[in-house]
Amino acid sequence: MLQTFYYDPFRALAPRARVRRREAETAQWRPAVDIIETEAQYQLVLDLPGIDPQSIDVTEEKHVLTISAERSARELAEGETLTRSERKIGRYQRQFTLPEDVEVETISARSVNGELIVTLQRKQPVETQRKITIE
Repeated sequence: MLQTFYYDPFRALAPRARVRRREAETAQWRPAVDIIETEAQYQLVLDLPGIDPQSIDVTEEKHVLTISAERSARELAEGETLTRSERKIGRYQRQFTLPEDVEVETISARSVNGELIVTLQRKQPVETQRKITIE
C-alpha cells in the first residue's frame, strides 16, 4: 500500500527544539578565565555575563580559591516557545590552587560589566640574608 507523506518543515523543528532545551539545561558551562600577573599581584578575570553578582560565591580554603555561580533558564511567558537555546545554564564551579606568595587575607573580588575580577596580592619578599656578628 502506498502511503502519502506531507512535508511540514515546522513540524521537523519542534522535536529538536525540545532536545536542545534539554541539552541546554543539563550541559555544564565554563566561562573563560584570564590570569594576569604583575610584580605586586595576580588578577583572575572571568566572563560571567547575565549573572547577578550577589549569586557569585568566591571562597578560599587551604590555599584553594573556589569560584561558583549559577545561571538559571530564562522564564518563558505564556504563549512563548523556546525555538533555539545556545546559552549554557546550570551551576558552575572552578577551583584554583593559589601560589605560596599570595596573601590570602587580602583577596578581593568585584564585578564590572559582566566580568568578575578577583585580585590576589602577592607577599613582599622577606629579606632572608642577614649579617651575623662574631663575638
